[in-house]
Amino acid sequence: MAKTRLIAGVLVAVLAAPAGAHHKQTPPVVPFVTPGDTPLPRLASQNETTFTLAVPSGSGTQIVAISPFVAPTVQLPQGNPGNNANPAIASQGKMVVWDTADDPLGLGLPGRQLVMSQRGSSTLTALTKDPTGTSSNPAVDVLGRNIAFESTGDLANTGNAGARQIFLLQQGGSIKQLSSGAGTSRNPTISALRPLIAFESTSDPTTGADTGISQIWLGGLPGPKPTRLTHGVGPSFNPALSDDGGLLAFESTADLAGTGADTGVSQVFIYHPKSNNFARITEDAGGCHLPGVSSVFKDFRVTFVCSGEAYFYMVAADLRFHVQIGGVTQRVLGEMGVHFIMVGSTGNPLSGGTTPANQVYLINLFKRPAQQVGGLATWFPARGVPHAPRGCAPGVC
Repeated sequence: MAKTRLIAGVLVAVLAAPAGAHHKQTPPVVPFVTPGDTPLPRLASQNETTFTLAVPSGSGTQIVAISPFVAPTVQLPQGNPGNNANPAIASQGKMVVWDTADDPLGLGLPGRQLVMSQRGSSTLTALTKDPTGTSSNPAVDVLGRNIAFESTGDLANTGNAGARQIFLLQQGGSIKQLSSGAGTSRNPTISALRPLIAFESTSDPTTGADTGISQIWLGGLPGPKPTRLTHGVGPSFNPALSDDGGLLAFESTADLAGTGADTGVSQVFIYHPKSNNFARITEDAGGCHLPGVSSVFKDFRVTFVCSGEAYFYMVAADLRFHVQIGGVTQRVLGEMGVHFIMVGSTGNPLSGGTTPANQVYLINLFKRPAQQVGGLATWFPARGVPHAPRGCAPGVC
């Protein structure tokens, strides 16, 4: 029989709440409702004060920053509405980076470029001058000194011949190419507090040929050079690093815990860099997708979506929880601290009904506990993260 436990989880906003008391003063659910469809970004905010969204505005989108524990109803605009996408926020919460096709600074730049805003300032900074106009999908570290992104351009003068590569924009403006080969490299993620980067790529690590099957790569900033972690017959993709770099989550259709064959169904996996061990944390017939990961005291919380439902898994505690929202969940992320998670869904956790499009909610798991459900991890070749000590509440000790 399913049990209910108090676990840290969803984001909630409160006016002038004392530090450390947000979970007690924040309502069970805080809505960030906007007209039209508002999806959660690909990457979670790695700070506990501010997150960013791309909200509908006219025929385009407006990038906004929201500080849920100070002014939950205030959406602070970053730049102007338009053809904007993929916002990412530095973990100090002071810098927002996104890609846009609007050339907001009038530099005559083609296609998509990266721009940056400083919170509280209306001034934009152009980060790329990509002649191919294909710079997009940024990830940012703690201070915004390292910004990873995708482009098909030859931005680091390596002779890249149009393959989508991962680039790193470093403080001072220098650009380094982190991926290689003729394959497609996408979806970079950077840990906030440790110099690690992960991404997916279809390039063969030896020949550089395009294999057509994406694998997960992990490396350091600035080194060591990224190397391939997975070797399945099915694709592995959508990597996410915890803020401390202690855990990597991703999804794969490959049977990585077994033969490596392509099952055709995505499951969520984790990799523990310290021990070099993997685990499959889902085994759902309908598949599981879009993992996120955050450190929670001495544990890790991995968020994911299975069959349109929001879940998270506490790694050391070896416990899985269902976040009951209703509707169809687009994405769930562990943001805004230990007791909060963010959910993008057509379900309305306030009324129990549904909405025509995705809306974003901060869930206070202290006041609105998730439901414990079945589901254990399969580690290989050995267990990497030790079990939580006996008697500890999951994710709290």
